[in-house]
Amino acid sequence: MIRSLRLADVAALLLFLGKSPINEARVRDRLSDKGWELGSVFPLLKGCLVSGDKQRSFVCVHRGLIQGLVCLRSCRGPSAWEVESLLLAPGHEECCLGLLERVGSAGDEIGAGRLFLRVESNRRTVDMARQAGFSQHLTEFLYRLGEEPRVEPPEPPVVLRPKLSADEYGLFRLYSATVPLQVRSVEGMTFEEWHQSRDRVAVRELVFGNGGEITAWLRIRPEGIAGQFDIVTDLGSTDLGRLVDYCLSVLSGRNPVYCLAPEFQQQLMLILEERGFRQVAEYCCLSKQLVVRVHEPQLVPLSA
Repeated sequence: MIRSLRLADVAALLLFLGKSPINEARVRDRLSDKGWELGSVFPLLKGCLVSGDKQRSFVCVHRGLIQGLVCLRSCRGPSAWEVESLLLAPGHEECCLGLLERVGSAGDEIGAGRLFLRVESNRRTVDMARQAGFSQHLTEFLYRLGEEPRVEPPEPPVVLRPKLSADEYGLFRLYSATVPLQVRSVEGMTFEEWHQSRDRVAVRELVFGNGGEITAWLRIRPEGIAGQFDIVTDLGSTDLGRLVDYCLSVLSGRNPVYCLAPEFQQQLMLILEERGFRQVAEYCCLSKQLVVRVHEPQLVPLSA
């Protein structure tokens, strides 16, 4: 049986987590995570049991035991959500399809029109997601630099500054100019769609503006001893290489360092490999259009 997670499920949930379930889903802020760690159990319990406007969880239960858990969280706007965790107990991977079908029909409950899911490309979960109505729109590659970056702080190729709220439309124009139509048609063809589908991950954001137009956008995120960055730009390869070096200098002392590169950023991938990064994962990015009930207006008698 698949149903919403309840407060009464705390004991069963702890027992389930004690079986070291594998997390099939990947979110941008936990790309290296393959399961769960003791330090994350309390945030997981809080997020799963205290559902609200930004989180929702469902479990697969058999004879009182939890065999699978899926947690959803909203993106920056309420119309787009993503699968944050898809935890499956060893030997019970068959409940994955049922969980994905359940969240794929939850549009009316969460008020969302789109649901995103990131899964390693070589996992059976990709086929199950397709059976549940998800479609792939992008392939991403995770690069890892295992040694501590020892890049001398370079002069950035352009004058970078912190991103401001007034930069949003400029970033959307940069996104529209650098991202293929196939991806934009899913993530956001309009400013509002794009804005709402962006993640809520807290990062340091830097931009470069030239003549009123933004041509480079850096997102840098330290995480414990590790670090992560990604770059969106239409600058040439020389400047792009310097931007990568600048990110590494900011993350100096972090080990390892990750960079998530979409398939259309071929030049970035070449530069990462030149800097000693190696590809450690390939992700299939999927999405599903959710059905949201539309309440039609009705005429009512005019009160006297």
